[in-house]
Amino acid sequence: MSAFDKNAVEEAVRLKAAHGGEVAVFTVGAPDARKAVKEALAMGADRGVLIGDSKSAGDSLRTAEVLAAAVSKSGPYDLVLCSEGSSDTYTGLVPPMLAEVLKLPFIGYARKVVLAEGKVVAERSLESTIETVECTTPAVVSVVSEINEPRYPTLIQIMQASKKPMEEYDGAQLVPGRDGGRTSVVHMAALSSNRKKVVFTGSPEETARSLLEALEKEGAIPK
Repeated sequence: MSAFDKNAVEEAVRLKAAHGGEVAVFTVGAPDARKAVKEALAMGADRGVLIGDSKSAGDSLRTAEVLAAAVSKSGPYDLVLCSEGSSDTYTGLVPPMLAEVLKLPFIGYARKVVLAEGKVVAERSLESTIETVECTTPAVVSVVSEINEPRYPTLIQIMQASKKPMEEYDGAQLVPGRDGGRTSVVHMAALSSNRKKVVFTGSPEETARSLLEALEKEGAIPK
């Protein structure tokens, strides 16, 4: 489970502590994603749902459709909390797409979430400002890392997590009728960069002078 996902789980557990209710954790992935669900259960979630769907890999819309079907099948809910993005592709597309498929209001990039009677009030971080918005529930909200500090489960909580219920759904049955996703990842690589590897020798004064001259030559600092 990525650090972004832990923020969403932590906020859900905190809201449950303040208002009651139940926290269910959903993830779409291969069987080994069960470990991530168990980690969320150890953090305080009440039950988990693992959706197996090989067609969702790299396809945000397919992932949103499968999640929406699973959330609807799982039972009534007041709030759907998502992380701001995944730790690999970080598109940030699944939360708003999920809200669109569920036909619910959406608040993105929330750094504070408050539940009131029949509505959710959130502070959200934008590029140059912070705004406070509200909408009726049920709603979909994505949270940013500033919202909280995720807890570390104790050994007892980790052991108790294995006893909590976990359901498994088949994505092909949840969203049938389509052979595959609309997009696919054909290649993924880290951005490469090369250093100049310039080494300066001499006394501290000489090396400092040489460094300044090199930086001026490169235009990194004004002459």
